Amino acid sequence: MFVKQIRTFCQFHYRSAFVLILSATMIIYLFMNRFSNSIPINIIRVVPSNPRTTNSTCLPYTVSDSRPFFEREYPQSNLPRRILNTSDEQILRQLHSLRLLVLSTARNVEKKINHFRKRTESIVNLFHPSSRILICESDSSDNTVDKLYQWPHAQVYRYGNMSKKYPDRSERIAFCRNKLLNISHEITADYLLIVDLDMFASSISAFISNFRYHTDDWSVMTAASGLYYDIWALRTLSDSVLNYDVWHRIWEIGRKEKSYCSKSVVDQIVGNHQKEIPIDHDLIEVRSAFNGAGLYRANLTYGCQYSGAKATCEHVPFHLCMREKNGARIFINPAFSLN
Repeated sequence: MFVKQIRTFCQFHYRSAFVLILSATMIIYLFMNRFSNSIPINIIRVVPSNPRTTNSTCLPYTVSDSRPFFEREYPQSNLPRRILNTSDEQILRQLHSLRLLVLSTARNVEKKINHFRKRTESIVNLFHPSSRILICESDSSDNTVDKLYQWPHAQVYRYGNMSKKYPDRSERIAFCRNKLLNISHEITADYLLIVDLDMFASSISAFISNFRYHTDDWSVMTAASGLYYDIWALRTLSDSVLNYDVWHRIWEIGRKEKSYCSKSVVDQIVGNHQKEIPIDHDLIEVRSAFNGAGLYRANLTYGCQYSGAKATCEHVPFHLCMREKNGARIFINPAFSLN
């Protein structure tokens, strides 16, 4: 009887630790010292192991289909029409008459600004001279602000320390994105390029691949980059593939099925989908995606706002609103790669 009691006691504490570790992992991520909205590629490598992993008493978590989302998604029809027999020069001439606004958030990105500036200005220069770069900064503890103020083409909006007012990091990012979005609506633009400052590094050729499709056929083109890392912002068109919040799903499994190894759960729910999409793959229509950058037809963003409430990726409510209110069609463009 005494041995049985000891075994029961240990099982209880191991299972409790499993739930705590999964919850702590996401909380740590949300307060990491960066201002990107996206789950980093290597998070599946840094998730603390279940205490029972070392003695092989936890169970591996498995799924019935381990293929990435873009292989599991049903064949899609009615994709945007590709423009045939058009040259880069023709596309560039068209862009020069259009106004682009680049919107980005910034926090502790001092070391990233020069690279971002170089890549961003090369794209902005393709558009009408009235195009602008708008950056919202908050909560930085390095020289991000000073570095941004040295950039003549950037309009910087500072909001100081918002961590007390918005303890949840995703809500702070949503606040900044909404501020920039509202400003962009006052300026009136043809396109919005919404990016993560610490992730954006698109070449001109990758960027203009979006304009090789009839612009009336798409509302948003989102990026791809090596391993497709941003599973948190992703919602597939098919209900049966990946139309749920991956981190909420992981928490749910941790609460209900406490015998699974935590890293195994994350590998199967997140890691299985973090694969490279072939550059020649067709466009992939989704309900939501981001992956570091999105090119938006500005008029289809009206009436919608970002929200990071309840530890939700802020892009998801914004994109679902665009689809519902404005009939927006959102795509992943594998050729729109971020290096």
